[in-house]
Amino acid sequence: MVKGFCLFLIDCIFPRKCVSCDSFTGGSLVCDTCRGRFVPAGTAGLLPGTPARQVISPFFTSAVLLDVVRFLKFEGGSAAAEWLGQGMSEVLRPYSEGLDAPVIVPVPLHWTRLVRRGYDQAGLLAGVISRDTGIPVCRKALARKKRTKAQSSLEREERGDNMAGAFRVRSAAPLCGRDIILVDDLVTSGETASACCRALDEAGPSSITILCAGRKKSRKKLG
Repeated sequence: MVKGFCLFLIDCIFPRKCVSCDSFTGGSLVCDTCRGRFVPAGTAGLLPGTPARQVISPFFTSAVLLDVVRFLKFEGGSAAAEWLGQGMSEVLRPYSEGLDAPVIVPVPLHWTRLVRRGYDQAGLLAGVISRDTGIPVCRKALARKKRTKAQSSLEREERGDNMAGAFRVRSAAPLCGRDIILVDDLVTSGETASACCRALDEAGPSSITILCAGRKKSRKKLG
């Protein structure tokens, strides 16, 4: 039993198999074949109807990216946070150079889900990005005040109602006049990010940028 548990921990931190196709990789998160299936996002996108200035990500959503995010969220895959966080840091740098007082705000989990899962995947990503870029993290700035259903389990028209009023700002002082970088794993329908942005906008930030590992390819481009 102890040996099995130790192997489980090793697989979570240093997976021996590709998290997408299950082939042996010798320690890499994904195999060379699956690595080629990621879809680079390129330019920034927009999230209409929100105070966010832009949405940036290293990738568009794809089957292999969803497998990596699933490993991060549900299998304790801290190696995925490191790998995705480094990619998010790279795409953030060109956009953050002109910001005077940027601050990273991770999308929070509800406390009941945090207790059950044991960690917050957006918080893990934010930590890697902060380390790589030197931008501070304000982990307690945003709170999830109601327990919502998993967005992935809902139809598109239900997702907005599910997230309505889900977030609140704990204190406006650390955010007022700052350039907020909202960090999450994915932006698909955009309802979670939109609800966060509306709450954060009440704190009077200078700007809000959404940074995620992947977003839908249909998201409108800037320019």
